[in-house]
Amino acid sequence: EADAEQLFRVLLNLSRNAVQAMDNATDDALVKRLTISSRLQDGAVHILVADTGPGIPAAVRENLFTAFGGSGRNGGTGLGLAIAAELVRAHGGSICLLDDSAPGSRFEIKLPNVKNC
Repeated sequence: EADAEQLFRVLLNLSRNAVQAMDNATDDALVKRLTISSRLQDGAVHILVADTGPGIPAAVRENLFTAFGGSGRNGGTGLGLAIAAELVRAHGGSICLLDDSAPGSRFEIKLPNVKNC
């Protein structure tokens, strides 16, 4: 159970950031791909938002979900991810940037799976 409009906003913010990052990529050989997938595991819904962009610089990662502190692009406010994180927390969930060797960025959202009986 989740507020559809709020979950849409979370996914829109993550997707918008991914598309902007891929549009600003300077590597002409880069295959631009945005993937959103989900699975049910261990009583939680896991949503993965992954892109093949240039990734997030290490200096930006520290304040990634902080309002006005986590923007990785010129002119960005850093509000998109801060709002996304707040909406996910309001649903009792969590959001994180997965740290792995894959190209691009991968965010995982975990939401509790509430079942109505």
